[in-house]
Amino acid sequence: RPESPATRTFVDDVLQRDAGRADARPVKDDVVSAPGTRYVDWLVPGLIGMNVMAGSMWGITFVIVLARQRRLLKRFAATPMRRPEYLLSFALARVVFVLCVDLPLLLGFARLTFGMPIHGSLAAVAAVALAGTFAFSGLAFLCASRARTSETAVGLINVVMVPMMGLAGIFFASSHFPDAVQPLIRALPLSAMNACMRAVINEGASLSALLPDLAILGTWGSACFALAVRLFRWT
Repeated sequence: RPESPATRTFVDDVLQRDAGRADARPVKDDVVSAPGTRYVDWLVPGLIGMNVMAGSMWGITFVIVLARQRRLLKRFAATPMRRPEYLLSFALARVVFVLCVDLPLLLGFARLTFGMPIHGSLAAVAAVALAGTFAFSGLAFLCASRARTSETAVGLINVVMVPMMGLAGIFFASSHFPDAVQPLIRALPLSAMNACMRAVINEGASLSALLPDLAILGTWGSACFALAVRLFRWT
């Protein structure tokens, strides 16, 4: 077939060799394995980002809305504790969980099972995880600020998570999408976190090289948290 030139060339080479053709200079293939270039090395940083997003959305939004549904928030509001401190406690809990559970488990499993190298520093990986946790915690607070029932919370969580899971480059590169939507994709917090994680883990990038993406995460976290404090419903 005319659309199969590679196959035709291969078959012709085999037939000519079988007929007795001798090459003036024999050629052989040398297989080179370069760590950090496999699909699993590209996938794991995206899974870390997805896990941070899912943990923040479900661990903050759903829990707060459930407390509101059970009228527990009204009791918390009557205590001497300042309201922003109550919200920040959820973000702090997520930070501890991400640094002490999520990252060690995912990176340790990838290292032991697949031999995945980490070219950057662990401190940079932790810093990116903290920035991502901050961004998604703010987004989770905003989703939880007005929802009255757990069913509403589930719907809001899915509205936030599902588009980012498809667009932000977890399982395949977001560059496959049309150019018209690339600015929108790059502005997503999960896209920024995945880009930072891959740059640190696979390329050994420093935090100074990631400032644009870290700024995106910081903007999402700050804006969403400030808006959530203003809109938050305690009853």
